[in-house]
Amino acid sequence: MSTELTHDQRVQVLFDKLKAKQAEVANAERPQYLTAGLFRFSTRDEQIDIKTLRDERKLVEILAFLKDREENFAEAAEELKVSASFTWLGFTTEEWSKDLQTRVSGLQITKRRAELKELEERVNAVMTPELRREMEMKALESLLD
Repeated sequence: MSTELTHDQRVQVLFDKLKAKQAEVANAERPQYLTAGLFRFSTRDEQIDIKTLRDERKLVEILAFLKDREENFAEAAEELKVSASFTWLGFTTEEWSKDLQTRVSGLQITKRRAELKELEERVNAVMTPELRREMEMKALESLLD
């Protein structure tokens, strides 16, 4: 028995992957931040609102700064034989990192939306009318359940 997928099965796999990527973009459009989003390198520096920052390089600099500080903190704690966890402005490096990634995703959303639109057009171009009908039937059935 052959395990090779039919044309419609291959298109369905592509369509499912496309929908997953579209869901990622939709989530990026409604970002949920873990931190307050207000960062500063020191108590004397002005606050940087990462939720509105458009400079990707600055986002990278912030994460690099945090990783460096966390590494130095861990070394110092080990040297002093003290058990302590690193935080910056009340949040862990992981929390800051997730928020920085959320912001980067938000900045890249326009580009990703355009790419997904093109992919959707290409998937639709290879979809058979029978598969399109079947998918529409499944969508209707799930709405009516």
